[in-house]
Amino acid sequence: MRDNGSETTDGTADDGPGGTSGTAWPLALVSLWERISQYDFEPDQPLNFTRRLARDKAWTIEFACGAVAEYRRFCFLAFAGAGVMTPSEEVDEVWHLHLTYTREYWEVWCGGVLGGPLHHDPTEGGPDQERYFRARYAATLATYERYFGPPPAEFWPATHVRFGRGPRYRTMDSRRRFSLPRPVLLWQKIMGGTRSCR
Repeated sequence: MRDNGSETTDGTADDGPGGTSGTAWPLALVSLWERISQYDFEPDQPLNFTRRLARDKAWTIEFACGAVAEYRRFCFLAFAGAGVMTPSEEVDEVWHLHLTYTREYWEVWCGGVLGGPLHHDPTEGGPDQERYFRARYAATLATYERYFGPPPAEFWPATHVRFGRGPRYRTMDSRRRFSLPRPVLLWQKIMGGTRSCR
């Protein structure tokens, strides 16, 4: 657990990034959120971070932007002093991509923005690890709500959905295989329903 200082702002959590607890934020957390929210994921180049994420995951740009915003919030929660946080699969996919920008991730993001290392520890497998990560994910959702209000379900599904029947995102060779949307999703697309991010 990290020490986030004892000084607080004069306002309530609602003065921060949308919290709902009504308690004052420590100045260290206010400063952390300012650094996180000001970090530029979008350098002016043809294939920036969000475009690469959308391309690699076959997401819309809007959904990728929403996932990046939720990744910012997850990283804040990881340093808010509530213990180990577990991301949703969508947020984890953003984190995986960010880790490939090794210099930027370790030197700028962790070293400058977060002020400390944020390691990615995947599961070792087995029922004990399953219980551990389910509990940490439920704690993450509760911590999210304390700071940001109810988590959006499209990026933060309920625990039983998050830990359903295996991972939802997989890597595949698109030259050898192709994928189709599930019939209900295909029908929604044909009828004009689109998936948008908050």
